[in-house]
Amino acid sequence: MKTVLITGARAPIALDLAHSFHAAGYKPHLADCIRPWTAHWSRFGRSQLHRFAPPRTQFSAFTADIARLVDRLDPVLIIPACEEVFYLAEAAATLQLHDRVFAPPLPLLRQLHSKIAFASLVQSCGLTGPATRRVTSRAALQEWVPHAASLVFKPEFSRFATNTLVRPTARALAKINPTSKTAWAVQDFIEGTEICLWSAARQGQIIAFAAYQPRWRLGHSSSFYFEPDHDPKLLEFCKIIAQRTNVTGQLAFDIIRDPTGTIHPLECNPRGVSGIHLFAAAPSLARALTGEAELALAPIVPRHLAPAMWLLGAPRALGRGQWPRFRSDLRRSSNALNFTGDHWSNVAAILDAMRFLATGLRNGRTAAGQSTDDIEWNGEPIA
Repeated sequence: MKTVLITGARAPIALDLAHSFHAAGYKPHLADCIRPWTAHWSRFGRSQLHRFAPPRTQFSAFTADIARLVDRLDPVLIIPACEEVFYLAEAAATLQLHDRVFAPPLPLLRQLHSKIAFASLVQSCGLTGPATRRVTSRAALQEWVPHAASLVFKPEFSRFATNTLVRPTARALAKINPTSKTAWAVQDFIEGTEICLWSAARQGQIIAFAAYQPRWRLGHSSSFYFEPDHDPKLLEFCKIIAQRTNVTGQLAFDIIRDPTGTIHPLECNPRGVSGIHLFAAAPSLARALTGEAELALAPIVPRHLAPAMWLLGAPRALGRGQWPRFRSDLRRSSNALNFTGDHWSNVAAILDAMRFLATGLRNGRTAAGQSTDDIEWNGEPIA
């Protein structure tokens, strides 16, 4: 039986990928620098969950750990599910694992991950992204303060809308301190419907695709309800970016569709995102990722994360008079954490969330920020 290695086991989508590969006849192994409860209590956690050193602070040890895992498991494919993708790509360059790691080299990842470089890529493709400027000093920032009501400010390298300011006040902008090493992107605000895309490509050709609207979410952060969107322009956009970059790996995008139907790409996350939940761990996804099948499209059934829906969505629905909508959305969707043979996924997901919340409170970070603290990359040299 062929083996695949899925890193970033802390991400709920890692279990989706593991179950998809299991259904397709592969033996999935999971790895992370922590021991997530969702992975530990899964059917794969007994003997197929491994540890590696935290790549952000111990890259050399991380590279050595990856080398040992490859020697031991001999995986035909290594798929990053979270922010460790950047370090895994750099380790792959050292270990000569380009043919196994499902990610492009770090320079391309940087171009996609940078809010500013990605905007330039969109423009070079003749697409209609919002105007985006690079700001590297407090003085340069002041130029945009009078126009803040029509702008969005975000760090060049960020995730989960961390620190993003949408049409902020002057007081909020006063807390920003851009530098040449920590640049900020100043982007035109575009009114419309927000859409999230996930796709996978091999040598510039899209092999898997999902699109959804983040119907229930906490603020501007990650959503926990995934409403499929079937606009054909979304897939065509992914094909354009994939072909232009000749990428092999994952491409996720945040998009705004304005009232005229025009789509405006905002930013790219070159890694796994929640759109993978929409495939419901179908074997067709694994077969597409390994190149054994044609394009895999996500089913049309909405999905949700049940613990977040009840712990975060229900109070919001009650407080805002949205309970009928909440109940309707629950009835017509399925829980993305219900995996065959895994009976504790929902409880484990709550424990993982509590872990990041508690640790984040101790470190002065949000739970979302803490969840990637040891694996995130913000454009700095990797060594």
